[in-house]
Amino acid sequence: MRLFASLFLLLSSASSFVMERNRNLSASHLSRTSLTMSATAKDKSALYPFKEARKIARGHGFSSKEEFIEYTCPGAYQLPKNPQEVWSEDWKGWEDFLGICHAFEPGREIARSLKIQSEDEYLALFKEKKLEDDDPASRLPYRPDLKYKSEWKGWDDWLGTDTG
Repeated sequence: MRLFASLFLLLSSASSFVMERNRNLSASHLSRTSLTMSATAKDKSALYPFKEARKIARGHGFSSKEEFIEYTCPGAYQLPKNPQEVWSEDWKGWEDFLGICHAFEPGREIARSLKIQSEDEYLALFKEKKLEDDDPASRLPYRPDLKYKSEWKGWDDWLGTDTG
């Protein structure tokens, strides 16, 4: 019987803790949401800095502006639906903000501009995270041979090392 009573007290305490935590999270979320919703380009202090917001947006793996707009996040990482207005000074477009891969032709030109000589060197660039988010090359796919299957002509073509 004592064991049952102890277990009951423990569960009651845990339940109270969870309910209190959820109340605090809800209040925090409402506060952050209202700050996010009321923020304008002039009031950036209530939001994440642009680079952090872009990193969060890219981390979600959105494939389009429409997908981003439709997404609702109940947690702390909710971003404004008008980032082009909130961070107008840093804004470079939806593709940059969401990290959407370049189309094949522009991607190949960017890959060639890197002056990389081999597939291993290209893959190492991504594995070692040597590219800054501001670098257009950061939006190249890790495996272009898989991403651009229908256009793919080989690593020499992609990197511009084809001498023939």
